[in-house]
Amino acid sequence: MTELRLEKITLPNVHVVHGLEFPVAYKLVGERIDSEEVIKFLNEKGKTGWFNDQVKQHGAIVLRGFGSTSPQVISKFIKAIGYSSGDRPFQQAGTTAKRTKLTDVITTANEGLPSLFIDQHNEFSRFVQYPTKLFFACEKLTAEGGETPITHGGEYFENIYKSRPKDVRSLAKRGLFMRQTWPFKTPNSTSWADFFCFGRNIDQEKDDLETKKKKAEILIKSHVSKDFFWDKDNNLVVDQHTDPIRVYKRPDGFAFPTFFNSIATYYADYKDTYFDVYKKTSFLKYNDDEQIPDEFLDDVLKASEDLAYAHTWEEGDLAIVDNYQVSHGRYPWKNGKRTILVSMWDTPNKPEYPVWKG
Repeated sequence: MTELRLEKITLPNVHVVHGLEFPVAYKLVGERIDSEEVIKFLNEKGKTGWFNDQVKQHGAIVLRGFGSTSPQVISKFIKAIGYSSGDRPFQQAGTTAKRTKLTDVITTANEGLPSLFIDQHNEFSRFVQYPTKLFFACEKLTAEGGETPITHGGEYFENIYKSRPKDVRSLAKRGLFMRQTWPFKTPNSTSWADFFCFGRNIDQEKDDLETKKKKAEILIKSHVSKDFFWDKDNNLVVDQHTDPIRVYKRPDGFAFPTFFNSIATYYADYKDTYFDVYKKTSFLKYNDDEQIPDEFLDDVLKASEDLAYAHTWEEGDLAIVDNYQVSHGRYPWKNGKRTILVSMWDTPNKPEYPVWKG
């Protein structure tokens, strides 16, 4: 077996958060990079707890030089890391993005148009169930742009708290309310009845509308919220009540408040559709039904963009993101192709990070 090792590298424009690089990065080094040997190496490395420690300490880790862009091979790399680290694949339900299943653990990331800018969000943070870790992999990149911006929740919190402490404490104490609508009919596979929304158990050919709703409701209640209704056009409207700021504890014992929410992407959508009642599919406010000041939300949105580390992909890159600590988005691209894959994983009996109440 060829001796392999992970050699630390420093990416351009990395942040330093609480004394540590964000993200941390490593390149696989060896005389010959063979996929089967890489899988064995990753499996043994994962058993030591190394990947868990790196991701929890730094928030995100970029791995480079694995020698393959094949989704089937990348899937094996991800499973080697995930399973050996004690995690299990996360079952998606309630996505609002078009995705295509490629392997048993990999889908495409958001298949929206290249011009689509996606603001910061912690994956499914507004739901009852959400993944612990996200794996992103670059299969193809010939385009200009298309970076993936990630924002560290601890740095995000500190920045906003410094300028708006009263608003941050109010948000923490009062909680966050979000309303989201999944259409009954949509051209891009994001209807509530579609597979990655709430249609995992629906027989599209045989089930009538009421049966589809009943099957969807099982996943709505278990994954998202028990507070929902069907409107007159059979669209699904879900109300979500969350605590948007948590306390994260790193393996070295250092604890800090972190933003764990999707305020930026929700508010951006709200602003884009503010004057179009028909198009508007979401809104947000405090849990006590009072409006959150727009000035505060403007600052939250701006900080999510200003504080982002924008990862410039290389084909074959694999990134692991701690979904509790780190939010992510997407920059537009042009003049070429850009294909990013995603795999979501969860930790059995994972700790519920305490709610920060100010």
